[in-house]
Amino acid sequence: MTVWEHDFVIFDVNKGPKVMKEILNTYGEEGWELTSTVNVGGVKLCCWLKRRTDAPEENQESQEKEELLSLWSDKNGE
Repeated sequence: MTVWEHDFVIFDVNKGPKVMKEILNTYGEEGWELTSTVNVGGVKLCCWLKRRTDAPEENQESQEKEELLSLWSDKNGE
């Protein structure tokens, strides 16, 4: 089951896009993803964010690699 954590950030559009970009990039480095933006009062933007909080499932490529190795090795792992 996927579990998400939610947060929001309020921006003043009068401060320009540079501030918004820097803050959103910082959130992105922490695993946050922008999901929606709502205009509030004409000069504010409310940006909704989410990030996954559950442990991701084992990498599919890694599982396939293990299956392939098991097909080509004997019981001793050789």
